[in-house]
Amino acid sequence: MDARVFLTLIVLGLTVTPVKAESNSPPVHETEQRAREVLREWSEECLSFTGVRGEILRIDYDDVFQQQKHSVGSFGYLGPQHSFFRFSPALKTPDPDYLKNTSDGKPYEYKEGYSEEWRWQKSCVRSIDHVEKKYEEFRVIKPPPSESELKWFDSLLYFTCMDTITLILPGVPNQAKFDEFISDSYLMVIRENETHIWIAGKPKNRRHAANFREFKLYLEKHPWRLRAVQYIHPSGNQNTVYRFSNVEFNPLEWDEPDLSDYQNLSDRPVVVEWPEKAKTSSTQEEVGSQVNWAAVRAGFAILSLIF
Repeated sequence: MDARVFLTLIVLGLTVTPVKAESNSPPVHETEQRAREVLREWSEECLSFTGVRGEILRIDYDDVFQQQKHSVGSFGYLGPQHSFFRFSPALKTPDPDYLKNTSDGKPYEYKEGYSEEWRWQKSCVRSIDHVEKKYEEFRVIKPPPSESELKWFDSLLYFTCMDTITLILPGVPNQAKFDEFISDSYLMVIRENETHIWIAGKPKNRRHAANFREFKLYLEKHPWRLRAVQYIHPSGNQNTVYRFSNVEFNPLEWDEPDLSDYQNLSDRPVVVEWPEKAKTSSTQEEVGSQVNWAAVRAGFAILSLIF
């Protein structure tokens, strides 16, 4: 499909403007039922996919400063702690037709996209800067507790699993996490035709709502394939669209980058050690004091990469 046509389809469906119900629109409960039916079918169709790899176009919109950024890159997922994202600025400035317009019809200001890489490698998380040839490492010496056991301050360290950062990927590689997220979200179909469907959702879980207030999915039919996803930031003034392409399901394991000539910014790797579950208020205060703020800053950095 031509890129211009594809982006037009995204713009038509993945819009931050609330959709107003028309007089001939189906009742809300019917659109929610249809959305859940589609996502269940998609999930069941992807039962054999436990990994995914592909290319990604990221478009960031800032409605406050009226700016737009394009980044291109790749991603891979073989498990919550065996994954990666890599972004670099788009090679050329997009045509004005690709830029969002202001209320007076002028195109947004185009800014250079992101240049960064994050890799989840079982026992550690790495932030890599290929331009400056340096990296920082955060080691995980204990697995995170279950989500029900996490306290607010613990959630700042929850970035050690890619699943928490990227809830929706092509192929639904983590079925349990995806199904749990969808069941805990408000959903509705905002547009559908013979070949595509656009679904909007809002998370009920406060942890997810703290990262984004709404998400929208653009799916292709026959077979079901996720083509794009949009996250609207909590403020409602920024949003990020991801377009997936050249997707490969159940890929072979990839080689990790050679960092032998890169500078390690951590003299000693920052250790993220999960505290024991707090049982009393005094114990909780003690555990809270153990929070590794360097790791917390890394968590926020990863969140800024995705959202």
